[in-house]
Amino acid sequence: MQQPHSFLKKITIAILIGLCGTGALQAQHLNYLNTSKEAKTLDLKKFSAHLSNTYRDSSVGWAYTIWKKGKLRYDQSGGFKITPADRLNKEGLPFLSSTRIHVASMSKTVTAFAIAQLVDQQKLKWDDRVKTYLPAYWNLHPDFENLTILDLVAMRSGLDGPLDALSSSTASLKRLMEKGPNPEKRGKFNYQNTSYGLLRIVIGYATGYKELQPAADSLVVGTVTANLYKTFVNQSLFKPAGIHAADCSITDLEPAFQYPFPYANEPGELTGWTGQSNLNDLSEYAGGFGWYLSSMDAAKLINAAFVDKKLLSTNALTTLFKLDYPFKIRKNAYGEHFGSGGDWGHPTQNNGWRGIHAYYYCFPEDIVVTVFVNSGDSSPTVRVIRAYEQAFK
Repeated sequence: MQQPHSFLKKITIAILIGLCGTGALQAQHLNYLNTSKEAKTLDLKKFSAHLSNTYRDSSVGWAYTIWKKGKLRYDQSGGFKITPADRLNKEGLPFLSSTRIHVASMSKTVTAFAIAQLVDQQKLKWDDRVKTYLPAYWNLHPDFENLTILDLVAMRSGLDGPLDALSSSTASLKRLMEKGPNPEKRGKFNYQNTSYGLLRIVIGYATGYKELQPAADSLVVGTVTANLYKTFVNQSLFKPAGIHAADCSITDLEPAFQYPFPYANEPGELTGWTGQSNLNDLSEYAGGFGWYLSSMDAAKLINAAFVDKKLLSTNALTTLFKLDYPFKIRKNAYGEHFGSGGDWGHPTQNNGWRGIHAYYYCFPEDIVVTVFVNSGDSSPTVRVIRAYEQAFK
């Protein structure tokens, strides 16, 4: 998707100021969103009230946070992470902004940040060939010989695996890289998980993985690169953002369950559940999905990246914003916004939905919103933008 010319113009100006100015703080200043010339004043209290009203009766559980210039302004939640029907004492546990769930494709934002930071650290280049950071004994299809890191981040690799967990395992990725790209999708944006699954392995190699002899290496490469990926994300992204002990598996002693919506006292499933009992730990499938975070965790990460600007350089952010993914700048009635997130679950027999929605949104004036929903009827975007537009005086 092409970004508005005004956005790119602002990015260029910000970079020039940074290069000609006197301090690093100037180099880090980014204006990435425009407001409408006719924009009125946003009433955050109304924004919060509209969001609260829209989710009170349309999900099993929900939580959202609203921030302005790095300060928490509203933290609201309701419903359950575990319903009374699933507890022996018949007292449900509330869904809160601290409730961690599987955030699905919000994990792609995390992985894109990790790649960009490795570029900042000069451990990678955007135009590096991906094969440099994959097992040497993989027999790559000739059409993947010149595949670059940037191709993977932008989802124009031509990889065409289904949107399921198993397609992002190391063994599946090896087969897909040997099979070759879909010629109709190579070089074009094509949403899938496999490109970001490959980035998990790339990050493992870029942060210290030492390859063994092929027979031995094939036994450990998936596990070790997944652990290196998680370690790098926790140390280089989550720790500076104030997020502690995050993982690609359930760590909560009372984990959240996902329920059908509409809800009729059905038993829950663990968020991230795939129908395979051995996939409750998504570490070796992660990259395009896999992380367990809370609405508050997500807000800390997005504020650190786009408001405090302490995770990535101006050049790295500029490169990411020029791509079709992961940040999509869109128009609303009062200017521009961007956001991303993920949905995870499956349809129910009565045409409902059992799963989660986890999203973040950025608006002008450094406003960050995170919305996490337990088994709502759809992703939050339409409701969030409507609530935002209704909150202008």
